[in-house]
Amino acid sequence: MSRPAAAMNAGQTNRRFILLAIVLGLIGAILVYVAFSREGGGTGGSVSGSQVPVVVAKVDIAARAKITASMIEVKLVNPNDASSLAYGDTSDVLNKVTRYPISANEQVLATKVVDAVGTTGSSKSLSYTIPKGKRAIAINVKQVVAAGGLIIPGDRVDILVVYDIEFQSDPKEPASREKADAFLVNTLYQDKEVLAVSQIVVDTVAAESDDPNGHRARNSEAKPDPEAVTVTLALTPEEAQKVYLAELNGTIRLSLRPFDDDEGERPLDPIFETDLWPRSLPNPFIR
Repeated sequence: MSRPAAAMNAGQTNRRFILLAIVLGLIGAILVYVAFSREGGGTGGSVSGSQVPVVVAKVDIAARAKITASMIEVKLVNPNDASSLAYGDTSDVLNKVTRYPISANEQVLATKVVDAVGTTGSSKSLSYTIPKGKRAIAINVKQVVAAGGLIIPGDRVDILVVYDIEFQSDPKEPASREKADAFLVNTLYQDKEVLAVSQIVVDTVAAESDDPNGHRARNSEAKPDPEAVTVTLALTPEEAQKVYLAELNGTIRLSLRPFDDDEGERPLDPIFETDLWPRSLPNPFIR
């Protein structure tokens, strides 16, 4: 009688171990589920793959600041947290300039930085396309002024100014005046770069030009804008002053130069209306 009782006790013990194993298995499964749920909770869903590197700001970076190694670092984030505009390596960001402020731990995006020289797209800020030592000055134009609307950003032009002249019509009457329309044309400047036409900005490569004439290569070609009302030129501060004054006192014309023209500047004398007449005709302004 003792053997059947012992066998019964052994069977009960085995069932207890089996139940304990089942309970422990359920607890383990629950713990694994909770762990994966927490890991995927930050992305609003399950993890879609291994973590990816993104460049983030280590400190707050102000706008128009040149990015150095101490300002950025690489962090691993879930793919759903990584922006498609983010960089994956700090070398891709070093020495770029911020267009907008970037907060600490914020991903550095391609839309928030530009190359220190030139741009990588025509939508970038005009201020980053201006050559060192130059200024951007816009002049009002019409189609006939801007080579029939065919001038595009990156072209080189000569700046001509046409002036009306007033003469003293009667030597005996100092107050007498006679106006000669478009009597004088003068080439004010030669070989100047067009930075923008209306809202289209020149798309230059991100490198200093080694061209002896200072010509910069372009990443892409813009399309002509026949409806353009302004053309923005790269001029020195002194040149900008003269162009502004010339626009107020005369009519500006832009003469388009050939692509890759290396002629530079050459001496040009002003041309008068009388220079267009045959030499045999008398000068009406000489009495």
